[in-house]
Amino acid sequence: MSSKQTSPQFDVLIIGSGAGGGMAALRLCEQGFKVGLIERGPRFNHKTDFVLNYPDWESRRNPLEHARQQEQTINYDYRSAAAAGEQSRAPFHYHRVHGVGGSTLHYQGEAHRFAEHAFNIKTRFGYGLDWPIGYRDLASHYQQAETLLGVAGEVGNPHKPEREAFPTPAHPLSSRSRILAKSAQTVGFTVLPNTLALPSQSIDGRLPCQHSGGCNFGCVFGAKSSIDQAIIPRAEASGNLTLITNTRVTSLTLDQSGAITGINCLNDKTPSRLYAKRYVLAGGAVETPRLMLASTNQAAANGFANQHDQVGRYFMETVVASVQMQLSSDTELYRGPPLDSRVWDFYKPKDASISGFVLGSAGYLYPAIGPVNHALQTPGIGRAHKRQVRQTFGQKIILFGVTEQEPIADNRVFLSQQNDQAGIPKVNIQSRYTQRDKATISAMRDKLLAWGRATPNAKVQSISDSNVRSSATHVGGSCRMGHNPETSVVDAFGKVHGQSNCYVADASVLPTQGCGDSPSLTIQALALRTADRIVADLKRET
Repeated sequence: MSSKQTSPQFDVLIIGSGAGGGMAALRLCEQGFKVGLIERGPRFNHKTDFVLNYPDWESRRNPLEHARQQEQTINYDYRSAAAAGEQSRAPFHYHRVHGVGGSTLHYQGEAHRFAEHAFNIKTRFGYGLDWPIGYRDLASHYQQAETLLGVAGEVGNPHKPEREAFPTPAHPLSSRSRILAKSAQTVGFTVLPNTLALPSQSIDGRLPCQHSGGCNFGCVFGAKSSIDQAIIPRAEASGNLTLITNTRVTSLTLDQSGAITGINCLNDKTPSRLYAKRYVLAGGAVETPRLMLASTNQAAANGFANQHDQVGRYFMETVVASVQMQLSSDTELYRGPPLDSRVWDFYKPKDASISGFVLGSAGYLYPAIGPVNHALQTPGIGRAHKRQVRQTFGQKIILFGVTEQEPIADNRVFLSQQNDQAGIPKVNIQSRYTQRDKATISAMRDKLLAWGRATPNAKVQSISDSNVRSSATHVGGSCRMGHNPETSVVDAFGKVHGQSNCYVADASVLPTQGCGDSPSLTIQALALRTADRIVADLKRET
């Protein structure tokens, strides 16, 4: 496409096809608008591209690791900032995917509505930040997203608002969760079925969840409601979607007032420029601020929409603790949804001393515990070795706790002085834990150890947390929503403050992370809400 062309080629251009970008694209397409959806990675075929299609999956290169193998936009050489007198934390590891569907390609399908208290933590408990909206403002969009995804769940969770029935019934608890539910009772915990975007009944002609436990490698059955399976085909059926793959957005073009006039792209090292009436940034809590900060001119010397130095600030990691156990009986670890149950007993904070958190157990497959690696790690030879492998495979269980990182202005994404191979600035991520974060990690570790030790025939093998082994699957903040342009980047509908044609629809808008709930459903509900506002704005112009 010629860079000389300045007339809009689309009504809306969306950068990023993950949870937010894909959902926004669907709503806009179904309302009759022409949408260009730009994705840095390829479109995968779940029947041929995902490694679990093959017996030797443990030794194969996982295509969902594409983001790590391309030229990096993140400077991985940094160390997280540590409080005075502390040693530096572990290096930051950001799990993301370049491909149509984004990180929903490897997520476990958790689909959580944030509870009412998660929207006004500051007012209720005296820490964190309040949202500019409440649960009721988002409830209908939660329901719409759940319907599109065929979310499986069970009503009656006492820790969540009352609600209508789920689109599909909850999955029966796996043998792992049934064992752990009994031991949880002995220490006063209640294990409840998780709410999952893994339909338990067929929707849209797709298979229901097959309980294979391989969600994080990409669903080979096409059953998981990742964006590429549940949303993109619907948008394509409208005839209004143009999917632009293997294309990297390098910067935004700005006019003399600092407003967006187009976007600059690279496809196989070939530059191009695209134009639209409206632009949606949906690259995630690292890439969206990077793109904004890297887009400058005289009117935006510090980056697009960054006149108040808010872009990149209030970044939040995934804060976790985990315990690995070995059972002396087969738990069929590889059967059932990977995260089929949760403990929400500690979801609502009692005071400001620690954040709310949730507990759960993991049964997902990964190479280190696959059958080949398990056999290699098991001592012995011959028939005795084979018998031992059969007897012990599927006995490892991981208990985990998840909380939200306290949002503070100094935790931030900012441009590095280094460029990647394409000449695009990398980013640095500065992040430290507050005393409340550390106290919450300690509380989670204590609860997990109590739970593990109460489990019959189980031996605790190791305990870890994100302070010593960082692994961020859910990152948020960095372009947070709020009413005040001096302390936030977008308004309550995701529209960038001071801009008439730009919106953000990804995890970067989250003021907080929901007390440990997974954010994907909230990102999707917010994206639908943002898309509705774009529809209204565009219709006013016609």
